[in-house]
Amino acid sequence: MAEAGSYIIEGTVAEGYESLKRMFKANYELGCEENSQLCIYVGEQKVVDLWGRVEKDSKFDADSLINVFSSTKSITAIMMAMAKDRGWLDYSDKISRHWPEFAQEGKGEITIADLMKHEAGFATLTFPLELEDLTTENIKKNVVGDKIARMPARYPKGRKREYHALTRGWLANEIFRRVHPENLTLGEFLQQEIASQLKADLYIGCTKKNFFVGRHAELGYTFKESFECALGFQNGVNESVISLMKLMYGVAKAGKAPPVISNMKDALDIMNDDFRRTETPSANGNCSARGLALLGCLMANKGQYKGTRLISESTWEAMHGNATEDILFFDHSVPMTQGGIAKYPKDNTFRDGYYGWAGYGGSVFQWHPEFKIGFAYTCTLLFPMTLRNEKVGEYQAEVVRCAKKTQQIIFIKINSNN
Repeated sequence: MAEAGSYIIEGTVAEGYESLKRMFKANYELGCEENSQLCIYVGEQKVVDLWGRVEKDSKFDADSLINVFSSTKSITAIMMAMAKDRGWLDYSDKISRHWPEFAQEGKGEITIADLMKHEAGFATLTFPLELEDLTTENIKKNVVGDKIARMPARYPKGRKREYHALTRGWLANEIFRRVHPENLTLGEFLQQEIASQLKADLYIGCTKKNFFVGRHAELGYTFKESFECALGFQNGVNESVISLMKLMYGVAKAGKAPPVISNMKDALDIMNDDFRRTETPSANGNCSARGLALLGCLMANKGQYKGTRLISESTWEAMHGNATEDILFFDHSVPMTQGGIAKYPKDNTFRDGYYGWAGYGGSVFQWHPEFKIGFAYTCTLLFPMTLRNEKVGEYQAEVVRCAKKTQQIIFIKINSNN
């Protein structure tokens, strides 16, 4: 945990959203933060732009980059939707239509929608990739594509869906660079078509400075007990569950499945300089909350922001459509759309109406179309068991309450003037 009471918070909140600053400050007072950013748009207005740091980390600011782990998946989903919008692919396409070699080992019927919903049978790999395989240069030489094409799909017993923690982005990159007219990778396209258009700090494959490395929070109890606390297990957690969590990040072997990246020891390896330079479009997005929230604002406004349109409304609807529910990991079931984002159900205490995903350790990148909310939170103090992530969920629920109240006030003022 961070040392409670020693912190600096900077930034602004709009009228009607002051409660978010009080909540943000409270988490620093409790020692639940180290360096973090919270940025939120409602409509096209930035209503929250806060960042905090413990005093010793005086260089951390609103534009500092943090690895957002699986929040990167929603960035990739947006780029795949842009590819659909330009007529390069469709969600119903078989992957082998664009990548013929992928049909090896009986994989010819797997669709892009299957991949985006984590139903492609590639939660694990038959043999691991090397970190150097994942550089943009080697991706374009088909090093990753050749290896994955030769592997069979493998499914959990009794279902198709299983969380593709690192692998979904690698497969998506192979599809994307094949359909792109100039064979750009997802990391290259992100810079050329999104980050530069919005002037937003969003990177997949990054050497930019002002990057802050995260660390695990000292929870004060064992890894096993933290599972029980975070996931709500009443009868303890068996070792196979712990092995699965580790396996998703290539940390340990479970049964006959190898780690997905050779010599990867921990999820925190994703933040080292060598990994940062590679492209893993499921997990190594290096972003600021400002950059993510701006992109989230565009998504909350159905593909456009202040005259800049990245996705047509019809494609936006397709990306958010055909959500199906199944177990993703453990007993965790979330409806996933064909475009590869979660559609949070009405029984979700904090996230009713939101779309998107979240990242290992606590980052959140989501949007709420009904109230046109673009939401982003980044942090360097990482809590590994964050499936529910109530700390950030409370921010998300609060901004909905504030937006409702603000809209009601505007409605009353308009009517009173009439």
